[in-house]
Amino acid sequence: MLIDYAAITHPGKVRKNNEDAYLLSALDGDEPILNGPSRPLRVGNPGLLVAVADGMGGAAAGEVASREGLAAVAVHLFGHWGRCATKEAADSDLLAALETAVLQASDAVLRYSDDDRTARGMGSTLTAMVIWNGWVHVAQIGDSRAYLYRQGLLHQITEDQTLVNDLVAQGTLTREEARTHPQRNMITQALGSPQPLRVALCRVALRRGDRLLCCSDGLHGEVPDERILDVLKRHHTPKQTLDALIKEALAHGGRDNITAVLLHLTDPMLPLPGESGDPAVQRMGGGQAGTGFLARLFGNFRGRRRR
Repeated sequence: MLIDYAAITHPGKVRKNNEDAYLLSALDGDEPILNGPSRPLRVGNPGLLVAVADGMGGAAAGEVASREGLAAVAVHLFGHWGRCATKEAADSDLLAALETAVLQASDAVLRYSDDDRTARGMGSTLTAMVIWNGWVHVAQIGDSRAYLYRQGLLHQITEDQTLVNDLVAQGTLTREEARTHPQRNMITQALGSPQPLRVALCRVALRRGDRLLCCSDGLHGEVPDERILDVLKRHHTPKQTLDALIKEALAHGGRDNITAVLLHLTDPMLPLPGESGDPAVQRMGGGQAGTGFLARLFGNFRGRRRR
């Protein structure tokens, strides 16, 4: 199955460095696309890996963290899933490999930080999707997001692992208040943490015509979901859509790096969506690690991400 996609990363208007990164891999042993030019990608037996990471740490450390994390995920998934995947494999095997890949990525970032004094305290978000066997399998750490656009509606698949999202869940804040809260960028989990992580895992059955958007908070933090939906409705090709979304983020301030990957799924083998079009997101655990240590560890970096 060929995938129609586009990927883009932009430093924004304020930051000199771009600490975001994206990766796409067919998990077949070929070189992954890491912030590089697009090329045709085919979904074979192992599926297709798509991931976005938003690094933090100051100087060049954030750039290293996001790329180290993405590379580690791709390497582990190829070795422990891509080389042995068959059509008869179980979804649970893929989810287990995906979870372990994320934990390995966190360890890789932590090792780099321990070995290099200038990189101490660096970390990264990670949202990774694997399209396989008619499903998208998602793993998340932090506040980069995965969205599903289906039949004119936009659904957020992931749940932000942030202090303000905890407060919204507790009823302390409304979602409107959370969007402008001074600590809205304080994440509660990140790759590179010395504390154990709880990887948030979920999966969604795919339908013909679905679009999958994976992005950093440089996009969803600047552009409201309603506006993202408007752009998705107005533009047809992935590249046109992402170009328009980048313009929207810049018009809203462009205060952070902006990264997004958009996939259009038009394979005739996929079933048509039902009348409701509402996706059933099957969650497998993980999620918020609490607002204590990790918020203190990474909050200073993310708190400076907006002005």
